[in-house]
Amino acid sequence: MSEYEKLPTFDELLAQILADYRNGIGEEVDTSEGSLVFIRSAVLAGARWGIHKHQAHIEKQIFPDTATEQNLEHHGWLRTIERTADDTAADYLEKVLDNLRQPPAGGNKYDYVKWAKEIVNVKRAYSYPLAQGAESVDVVVVADEAATGSEIPTQALLDEVLAHIQDQRPVGARYVRVLAPTIEAQDVTMTVYGAGVDTAVIAADITAYLDTFIPDQKLYITKLATIADNAGAEEDPIITVPAATVTPQTYGMIRPGVISVSAG
Repeated sequence: MSEYEKLPTFDELLAQILADYRNGIGEEVDTSEGSLVFIRSAVLAGARWGIHKHQAHIEKQIFPDTATEQNLEHHGWLRTIERTADDTAADYLEKVLDNLRQPPAGGNKYDYVKWAKEIVNVKRAYSYPLAQGAESVDVVVVADEAATGSEIPTQALLDEVLAHIQDQRPVGARYVRVLAPTIEAQDVTMTVYGAGVDTAVIAADITAYLDTFIPDQKLYITKLATIADNAGAEEDPIITVPAATVTPQTYGMIRPGVISVSAG
Protein backbone atom coordinates (compact mmCIF):
# COMPACT_ATOMS: atom_id res chain seq x y z
CA MET A 1 0.00 0.00 0.00
CA SER A 2 1.42 3.38 -1.00
CA GLU A 3 1.58 6.43 1.24
CA TYR A 4 -1.07 7.98 -1.03
CA GLU A 5 -3.50 5.17 -0.23
CA LYS A 6 -2.91 5.63 3.52
CA LEU A 7 -3.95 9.29 3.58
CA PRO A 8 -6.41 10.13 6.36
CA THR A 9 -9.95 10.78 5.21
CA PHE A 10 -11.81 14.02 5.84
CA ASP A 11 -13.95 12.30 8.50
CA GLU A 12 -10.84 10.96 10.27
CA LEU A 13 -9.26 14.41 10.33
CA LEU A 14 -12.48 16.01 11.58
CA ALA A 15 -12.82 13.45 14.37
CA GLN A 16 -9.19 14.06 15.37
CA ILE A 17 -9.64 17.86 15.54
CA LEU A 18 -12.89 17.57 17.55
CA ALA A 19 -11.09 15.24 19.95
CA ASP A 20 -8.32 17.83 20.33
CA TYR A 21 -10.94 20.48 21.22
CA ARG A 22 -12.46 18.22 23.86
CA ASN A 23 -9.04 17.36 25.29
CA GLY A 24 -7.94 20.99 25.36
CA ILE A 25 -11.11 22.70 26.60
CA GLY A 26 -12.93 19.89 28.33
CA GLU A 27 -15.66 17.42 27.61
CA GLU A 28 -18.29 20.09 28.26
CA VAL A 29 -17.42 21.92 25.02
CA ASP A 30 -20.17 21.66 22.41
CA THR A 31 -18.80 19.71 19.42
CA SER A 32 -22.15 18.65 18.00
CA GLU A 33 -22.82 19.11 14.30
CA GLY A 34 -23.72 22.73 13.62
CA SER A 35 -21.91 24.09 16.66
CA LEU A 36 -19.27 26.80 16.21
CA VAL A 37 -16.52 24.36 17.23
CA PHE A 38 -17.81 21.79 14.74
CA ILE A 39 -17.92 24.31 11.89
CA ARG A 40 -14.42 25.58 12.62
CA SER A 41 -13.16 22.00 12.90
CA ALA A 42 -14.74 21.06 9.58
CA VAL A 43 -13.06 24.00 7.84
CA LEU A 44 -9.72 23.08 9.35
CA ALA A 45 -10.18 19.40 8.46
CA GLY A 46 -10.91 20.34 4.86
CA ALA A 47 -7.75 22.45 4.67
CA ARG A 48 -5.62 19.71 6.20
CA TRP A 49 -7.09 17.12 3.83
CA GLY A 50 -6.17 19.32 0.87
CA ILE A 51 -2.60 19.68 2.15
CA HIS A 52 -2.29 15.90 2.56
CA LYS A 53 -3.53 15.38 -1.01
CA HIS A 54 -1.12 17.97 -2.38
CA GLN A 55 1.83 16.45 -0.52
CA ALA A 56 0.89 13.01 -1.84
CA HIS A 57 0.84 14.41 -5.37
CA ILE A 58 4.27 15.96 -4.88
CA GLU A 59 5.59 12.63 -3.57
CA LYS A 60 4.44 10.93 -6.75
CA GLN A 61 6.37 13.42 -8.89
CA ILE A 62 9.66 12.49 -7.21
CA PHE A 63 9.70 9.12 -8.95
CA PRO A 64 9.48 8.70 -12.75
CA ASP A 65 7.15 5.68 -12.61
CA THR A 66 4.46 7.59 -10.66
CA ALA A 67 5.01 11.09 -12.09
CA THR A 68 2.58 12.77 -14.44
CA GLU A 69 3.54 12.65 -18.11
CA GLN A 70 4.73 16.26 -18.02
CA ASN A 71 6.98 15.63 -15.02
CA LEU A 72 8.18 12.34 -16.51
CA GLU A 73 9.46 14.36 -19.46
CA HIS A 74 11.26 16.65 -17.00
CA HIS A 75 12.95 13.59 -15.42
CA GLY A 76 14.06 12.59 -18.91
CA TRP A 77 15.22 16.10 -19.82
CA LEU A 78 17.47 16.19 -16.74
CA ARG A 79 19.16 13.04 -18.06
CA THR A 80 19.24 14.23 -21.71
CA ILE A 81 16.87 11.43 -22.76
CA GLU A 82 15.15 12.49 -25.95
CA ARG A 83 11.45 11.76 -26.42
CA THR A 84 10.61 11.12 -30.04
CA ALA A 85 7.26 11.74 -31.68
CA ASP A 86 6.66 7.99 -31.76
CA ASP A 87 7.19 7.44 -28.02
CA THR A 88 4.12 6.72 -25.93
CA ALA A 89 4.27 7.64 -22.27
CA ALA A 90 4.97 3.97 -21.48
CA ASP A 91 7.78 3.83 -24.05
CA TYR A 92 9.37 6.97 -22.69
CA LEU A 93 9.07 5.75 -19.09
CA GLU A 94 10.92 2.59 -20.13
CA LYS A 95 13.74 4.73 -21.56
CA VAL A 96 14.01 6.76 -18.37
CA LEU A 97 13.96 3.67 -16.14
CA ASP A 98 16.59 1.98 -18.32
CA ASN A 99 18.82 5.01 -17.85
CA LEU A 100 18.32 4.94 -14.08
CA ARG A 101 18.90 1.21 -13.73
CA GLN A 102 21.78 1.00 -16.17
CA PRO A 103 23.33 4.46 -16.38
CA PRO A 104 25.93 5.27 -19.04
CA ALA A 105 29.12 3.47 -18.08
CA GLY A 106 31.78 4.17 -20.65
CA GLY A 107 30.72 1.56 -23.17
CA ASN A 108 29.62 -1.50 -21.18
CA LYS A 109 27.13 -3.91 -22.72
CA TYR A 110 24.11 -1.96 -21.46
CA ASP A 111 25.31 1.15 -23.26
CA TYR A 112 25.08 -0.68 -26.58
CA VAL A 113 21.48 -1.62 -25.82
CA LYS A 114 20.71 1.98 -24.86
CA TRP A 115 22.31 3.36 -28.03
CA ALA A 116 20.41 0.93 -30.24
CA LYS A 117 17.07 1.77 -28.60
CA GLU A 118 17.64 5.46 -29.21
CA ILE A 119 16.86 4.80 -32.88
CA VAL A 120 13.21 5.10 -33.92
CA ASN A 121 11.49 1.75 -34.63
CA VAL A 122 13.88 -0.26 -32.46
CA LYS A 123 11.73 -2.06 -29.88
CA ARG A 124 14.38 -4.13 -28.11
CA ALA A 125 18.11 -4.72 -28.38
CA TYR A 126 20.58 -7.20 -26.90
CA SER A 127 24.36 -6.89 -26.74
CA TYR A 128 26.94 -9.68 -26.78
CA PRO A 129 30.42 -8.48 -25.81
CA LEU A 130 33.42 -10.39 -27.21
CA ALA A 131 31.15 -12.28 -29.63
CA GLN A 132 33.84 -12.07 -32.32
CA GLY A 133 36.77 -12.08 -29.94
CA ALA A 134 38.64 -9.26 -28.26
CA GLU A 135 37.45 -5.68 -28.87
CA SER A 136 34.19 -6.87 -30.44
CA VAL A 137 30.48 -6.48 -29.73
CA ASP A 138 27.44 -7.95 -31.48
CA VAL A 139 24.14 -6.11 -31.10
CA VAL A 140 20.92 -7.92 -32.00
CA VAL A 141 17.99 -5.63 -32.78
CA VAL A 142 14.26 -6.39 -32.70
CA ALA A 143 12.09 -3.93 -34.62
CA ASP A 144 8.85 -2.39 -33.36
CA GLU A 145 6.33 -4.65 -35.09
CA ALA A 146 3.44 -2.25 -34.44
CA ALA A 147 5.25 0.47 -36.38
CA THR A 148 7.07 -1.52 -39.07
CA GLY A 149 4.90 -4.61 -39.55
CA SER A 150 7.66 -7.03 -38.57
CA GLU A 151 9.95 -7.83 -35.66
CA ILE A 152 12.77 -8.34 -38.15
CA PRO A 153 14.54 -5.03 -38.79
CA THR A 154 15.22 -3.91 -42.33
CA GLN A 155 18.81 -3.52 -43.47
CA ALA A 156 18.27 0.23 -43.50
CA LEU A 157 17.32 0.14 -39.81
CA LEU A 158 20.33 -2.05 -38.98
CA ASP A 159 22.59 0.37 -40.82
CA GLU A 160 21.11 3.32 -38.95
CA VAL A 161 21.67 1.63 -35.60
CA LEU A 162 25.26 0.74 -36.52
CA ALA A 163 26.03 4.29 -37.61
CA HIS A 164 24.66 5.66 -34.34
CA ILE A 165 26.63 3.17 -32.25
CA GLN A 166 29.81 3.95 -34.16
CA ASP A 167 29.39 7.59 -33.14
CA GLN A 168 28.92 6.68 -29.48
CA ARG A 169 31.15 3.67 -28.81
CA PRO A 170 34.56 3.75 -27.13
CA VAL A 171 37.57 3.66 -29.42
CA GLY A 172 38.60 0.29 -27.99
CA ALA A 173 35.52 -1.52 -29.33
CA ARG A 174 36.88 -1.91 -32.85
CA TYR A 175 34.53 -4.59 -34.20
CA VAL A 176 30.81 -3.94 -33.93
CA ARG A 177 28.09 -5.83 -35.76
CA VAL A 178 24.38 -4.98 -35.68
CA LEU A 179 22.28 -8.00 -36.58
CA ALA A 180 18.69 -9.14 -36.91
CA PRO A 181 17.53 -12.18 -34.95
CA THR A 182 16.61 -15.34 -36.81
CA ILE A 183 12.96 -16.27 -36.27
CA GLU A 184 12.53 -19.97 -35.47
CA ALA A 185 8.90 -21.13 -35.62
CA GLN A 186 8.27 -23.83 -33.05
CA ASP A 187 5.32 -26.23 -33.23
CA VAL A 188 3.76 -27.56 -30.04
CA THR A 189 1.57 -30.67 -29.92
CA MET A 190 0.00 -31.47 -26.56
CA THR A 191 -2.76 -33.65 -25.14
CA VAL A 192 -4.31 -32.49 -21.87
CA TYR A 193 -6.65 -34.17 -19.40
CA GLY A 194 -9.36 -32.90 -17.08
CA ALA A 195 -13.09 -32.35 -17.06
CA GLY A 196 -13.93 -29.14 -18.84
CA VAL A 197 -10.32 -28.16 -19.50
CA ASP A 198 -10.25 -25.42 -22.15
CA THR A 199 -7.77 -26.39 -24.85
CA ALA A 200 -8.19 -23.07 -26.64
CA VAL A 201 -7.07 -21.16 -23.56
CA ILE A 202 -4.00 -23.38 -23.17
CA ALA A 203 -3.10 -22.92 -26.84
CA ALA A 204 -3.49 -19.15 -26.51
CA ASP A 205 -1.35 -19.10 -23.37
CA ILE A 206 1.40 -21.09 -25.08
CA THR A 207 1.28 -18.75 -28.09
CA ALA A 208 1.54 -15.70 -25.83
CA TYR A 209 4.44 -17.27 -23.94
CA LEU A 210 6.44 -18.06 -27.09
CA ASP A 211 5.87 -14.52 -28.33
CA THR A 212 7.92 -13.25 -25.36
CA PHE A 213 11.10 -15.16 -26.23
CA ILE A 214 14.35 -13.26 -26.71
CA PRO A 215 17.33 -14.31 -28.84
CA ASP A 216 19.07 -17.50 -27.62
CA GLN A 217 16.32 -18.30 -25.10
CA LYS A 218 15.68 -22.03 -24.72
CA LEU A 219 12.24 -23.65 -24.63
CA TYR A 220 11.78 -26.18 -21.83
CA ILE A 221 9.05 -28.81 -21.98
CA THR A 222 8.43 -28.43 -18.25
CA LYS A 223 7.34 -24.83 -18.84
CA LEU A 224 4.77 -25.95 -21.40
CA ALA A 225 3.41 -28.45 -18.88
CA THR A 226 3.19 -25.71 -16.25
CA ILE A 227 1.14 -23.55 -18.61
CA ALA A 228 -1.34 -26.43 -19.04
CA ASP A 229 -1.49 -26.98 -15.28
CA ASN A 230 -2.15 -23.31 -14.60
CA ALA A 231 -5.02 -23.37 -17.10
CA GLY A 232 -6.83 -26.20 -15.30
CA ALA A 233 -5.33 -29.46 -16.60
CA GLU A 234 -5.79 -32.09 -13.91
CA GLU A 235 -2.71 -34.18 -14.62
CA ASP A 236 0.53 -33.87 -16.53
CA PRO A 237 -0.10 -33.36 -20.25
CA ILE A 238 1.44 -35.53 -22.95
CA ILE A 239 3.74 -33.40 -25.09
CA THR A 240 4.89 -34.99 -28.33
CA VAL A 241 6.26 -31.84 -29.96
CA PRO A 242 8.82 -30.71 -29.03
CA ALA A 243 10.33 -33.95 -27.83
CA ALA A 244 13.07 -32.27 -25.80
CA THR A 245 14.41 -28.89 -24.79
CA VAL A 246 14.64 -26.61 -27.84
CA THR A 247 17.91 -24.70 -28.18
CA PRO A 248 17.80 -22.07 -30.93
CA GLN A 249 20.74 -21.32 -33.16
CA THR A 250 22.94 -18.34 -32.33
CA TYR A 251 20.71 -15.25 -32.10
CA GLY A 252 17.71 -17.40 -32.96
CA MET A 253 14.40 -16.24 -31.47
CA ILE A 254 11.66 -18.81 -30.96
CA ARG A 255 8.17 -17.87 -32.07
CA PRO A 256 4.94 -19.92 -32.13
CA GLY A 257 4.39 -22.20 -35.08
CA VAL A 258 1.44 -24.60 -35.17
CA ILE A 259 0.12 -24.90 -31.62
CA SER A 260 -2.12 -27.94 -31.27
CA VAL A 261 -3.73 -28.71 -27.90
CA SER A 262 -6.29 -31.51 -27.72
CA ALA A 263 -8.30 -33.07 -24.91
CA GLY A 264 -7.49 -36.64 -23.95
